[in-house]
Amino acid sequence: MGSYIPNPNALVLSVQGGYGAPAAANVVLDVPSADAAQTFVSGTVSLNGEPADKEIVVVSYRVQQRQGQLPERTIIASGQSGTDGSFEIDLNGFGEPVLVLAIDEYGDTWQPNTRYITSDVVHPTTGRFAGFVYECLEEGISGSSEPEWWVDNGSTNTGLVGTAVFKARPFYQTIVHGPLLPAVRNSSGDG
Repeated sequence: MGSYIPNPNALVLSVQGGYGAPAAANVVLDVPSADAAQTFVSGTVSLNGEPADKEIVVVSYRVQQRQGQLPERTIIASGQSGTDGSFEIDLNGFGEPVLVLAIDEYGDTWQPNTRYITSDVVHPTTGRFAGFVYECLEEGISGSSEPEWWVDNGSTNTGLVGTAVFKARPFYQTIVHGPLLPAVRNSSGDG
């Protein structure tokens, strides 16, 4: 069995934000109070130069301490990039630095004798993962034993899993950008 070597250059996540704030004279905020400001992060996700539809999660950069709990980073908001790769996630006024994560679909662990429907995603059981997940193209019932999983080599990327047809596709590790300072939009919609 081959080993899985992630390609950190395969997933590109560019987001609006950063610590380089414009000069104060160039910023006009038209909000009645700090609580009314809309804060957000926006950007584009692409895989190998193509737009990608991925889950986006925004977490606090600074570790938050809550009484009686261990320090942790807090999930501020989440959303999805569109088929064009673009996203804009409203942070509900949160204005501190954040980390933006683009998360690939890992799916569920493959199960025997299970009905899978179109677009279900599975990954091999522990010890068999080689960097690919499998998306159901034609529904059916998995067999009683786990199949010999295949990789997408460009010509043979589909196969039978019981009576269901699955397609192999690379699994991309989570990519993180940050810390980013959320952008602020004033009431007229200008950022």
